[in-house]
Amino acid sequence: MRSRNSTTPETPVHRGRRAGCLRFLWRLALAFVKLTIVGVILAATAIIIVYRHYSRDLPDPAQIGRRRPVETGYIYARDGTVLYELVDPLSGRRTVVPFERIPRVLIDATVAVEDAGFWENPGIDLRGILRALILNYQAGDVVSGGSTITQQLVRNVLLSPEERNALSLDRKLREAILAIEVSRRYSKEQILGIYLNEVYYGNRAYGVEAAAQAYFGKHVWELSPGEATLLAGLPQSPTTLNPLRNLEGAKQRQRTTLDLMVKHGYLTETQAQAIFDEPLRFASAETVINAPHFVFYVLQLLEERYGPDALYRGGLRVITTLDPMWQAEAERIARQWIREGGPGYAPLRERGATNAGVVMLTPDAQIIAMVGSIDYNDPTIDGQVNVTLAPRQPGSALKPIVYAAALQRGWTPATIIWDTPVTYPAGDGTVYAPRNYDNAFHGPQRLRMALANSLNIPAVRTLEYVGIEEFVSLAHRMGITTLNDPQRYGLPLALGAGEVRLLDLTAVYNTFRNGGRYRPPVAILKVTNARGETLEIAGNNPGRQTLGDQGEQIAYLITDILSDNAARRSMFGRNNVMELSNGRPAAVKTGTSNEWRDSWTVGYTPDITVGVWVGNNDNSPMQEVAGSNGAGVIWRAIMERYHEGRPILTFEPPDGLREVIICADTGALAGDHCPRRIKERFVAGTEPRTSDVTLLTVGVSDDGKCLAASYTPPERVRQVTFVVYPPAFRAWAEANGIPQPPQQYCPPPEASTGREGGGVAQITQPITNTTIGGPLVYVRGAALGVYALDVAPGRDPDAGWRTIARGEAIRDGILGIWQTGEYAAGEYTLRLRVTTGEGILIEQRVWVRLEPVRVDNVAGSNE
Repeated sequence: MRSRNSTTPETPVHRGRRAGCLRFLWRLALAFVKLTIVGVILAATAIIIVYRHYSRDLPDPAQIGRRRPVETGYIYARDGTVLYELVDPLSGRRTVVPFERIPRVLIDATVAVEDAGFWENPGIDLRGILRALILNYQAGDVVSGGSTITQQLVRNVLLSPEERNALSLDRKLREAILAIEVSRRYSKEQILGIYLNEVYYGNRAYGVEAAAQAYFGKHVWELSPGEATLLAGLPQSPTTLNPLRNLEGAKQRQRTTLDLMVKHGYLTETQAQAIFDEPLRFASAETVINAPHFVFYVLQLLEERYGPDALYRGGLRVITTLDPMWQAEAERIARQWIREGGPGYAPLRERGATNAGVVMLTPDAQIIAMVGSIDYNDPTIDGQVNVTLAPRQPGSALKPIVYAAALQRGWTPATIIWDTPVTYPAGDGTVYAPRNYDNAFHGPQRLRMALANSLNIPAVRTLEYVGIEEFVSLAHRMGITTLNDPQRYGLPLALGAGEVRLLDLTAVYNTFRNGGRYRPPVAILKVTNARGETLEIAGNNPGRQTLGDQGEQIAYLITDILSDNAARRSMFGRNNVMELSNGRPAAVKTGTSNEWRDSWTVGYTPDITVGVWVGNNDNSPMQEVAGSNGAGVIWRAIMERYHEGRPILTFEPPDGLREVIICADTGALAGDHCPRRIKERFVAGTEPRTSDVTLLTVGVSDDGKCLAASYTPPERVRQVTFVVYPPAFRAWAEANGIPQPPQQYCPPPEASTGREGGGVAQITQPITNTTIGGPLVYVRGAALGVYALDVAPGRDPDAGWRTIARGEAIRDGILGIWQTGEYAAGEYTLRLRVTTGEGILIEQRVWVRLEPVRVDNVAGSNE
């Protein structure tokens, strides 16, 4: 038998078959290689063609690095407190943060749940794409994307909104190409940093910082692991998974995120469970705006300066002047006095006052508090209306501007203004008759007293002197933005018959405090954009002088008057609301509009200027709420609170003033005989240089109400010394118990007994009612002065007088001779007129009957 291991010798046939088989395999392999090469070439060509086709009009991937996303801006108080988010109403909140500030757990969670191969893939995930293709093929539609983080970023940043939302193969190919290009140009950290600042998390929050603030009220770098992993899962379906509305769904998504983090080695199962069990505390969904009226005032300013696009999309950082502490205190005090009252005062609302406004300005015009109403959210008082910007009638609070205009035109604090009845034609057939608050008249008032005591009639007279147009012009220079039609206003404008804004009027008083230099109210300290570039910064301009070359001195005089507690006590009494504790000086003025519709108090110390308004937004009247017992109590409470612990500062007078002793009653230089002497300040060169109160000693008779004359018996004459005031002050002086010298001479002594002529002018012969005859009548009597003797026909005629004689100083003798030859018989009157040395004219008359003259008697007498 043949051995099992024996071999049969290879025959030529066998060798030929094997060689043929090898050649066939070689040819088959060669064909496969050729086909593979062709396939690769064709595939590469197809890829190139597709790439060129879909990349010919692609956006520039470099836009990723240059992109400046729409950012949420912020309005801050001066201490950094966030007052308001500048949210684009179309795109929501976004605040860009550096990649380094994003917690690692949030980064890992995002990668695990969105793109586990992110750190290794070239921008696309081929396995994900193949899986999506299979699912789409099976569904017959595009139902799965398989997008990486890079693709999502490309879609949201580089593609147009129309293409971004299109579910098509073309879009996926373009997206993939862009993702590859972006991955080639940028690091993974750059890509992920941009993505985390762009992706939408719901609740109008774009980017991780906005999401952290929207859901948890904190910065992204302050998030706990539980908060971070919850946020990481939201971008898949941000609206549906909003934890404020669907916490269960959000927690389920968080579980998925944590499971994936465990799967990919970021966490252990124990760590993941601890994070899942972590309690979450969400921020309140209610939006609370701090200082809303101030915030919306700032928004208006910003929109006017930068436009709405930059305001809501430029990521502005706006640092304002608001001091949260004083804003809160002003709100508290105003609300308390309206609703609760204060020590010794009932709530103002019990007298029909429902609202109040407050403005606080620093000396450099920074608004540290703006209370637009006592409750922004109270519709019953129209709380959303900012009363500090609403035009209202200010009452007497405008008077300092009136008097400042008069001081510009040469008046002084000592100028006398008469507080006496006065009327002005109103133009419609009626008259305007201003009255004082107390319905009394106070006579001559120095400008200081008129302003300090808020007398109305002197203010109207002063506006008449200044002129309405000049007053309005000065008001505008000092900060008033209303009163734009001077022709519409009359003299009642001095008493507040035109509307102004509380913010503006407070600025006017701040202008007085600053020596007449106007600084517009400042609400914004600094504005920067999202790139940190400074767009605006508040300067330290001293302001423009509004009161002319002597503006600093004029402003100080107004301040001096408004802070003169002694001067205003005659009307307001001691310890009134304008007097601060510990003698701290404050320049302040109240105002009350007609029918108690508006109550104002505006004033300042060297530290602060405060303006307060009290009233009703619907302009309904209050119940006798004046400036002093309404706005005044809030003003004083704020002032007292603000100055707690602060040193007492005084208003320092500038150079260019003179202090002079004047006569308090007349405003002239005080002479030796002035009964009331006081100090007064003047702009240098305007001080009085002469006195007008003198002493005069005169002789009087009897009760002293008439002057002794030359005919007054010596025993009835006595000498009296008078303090003589100028003629304009005579009636006032007498009414106030200051006797003035008589202006009339006493009558002749006998006049009081009924004897005509009183011995000064007296005809003793002929006597009245007698018959006389003859050609010559000798008239005898007394004339104690220069005299004229006249005759006229009739009994006591009015005309027809002829002078018989003239002379002077005859005590008892012939005054004149009446030649009767030319006169017919009948009744005649003789008249004696005597002018005394004092210029007094005294007259006596007698009537007589003249008989006919006989010719023979005349002839005989000639013999």
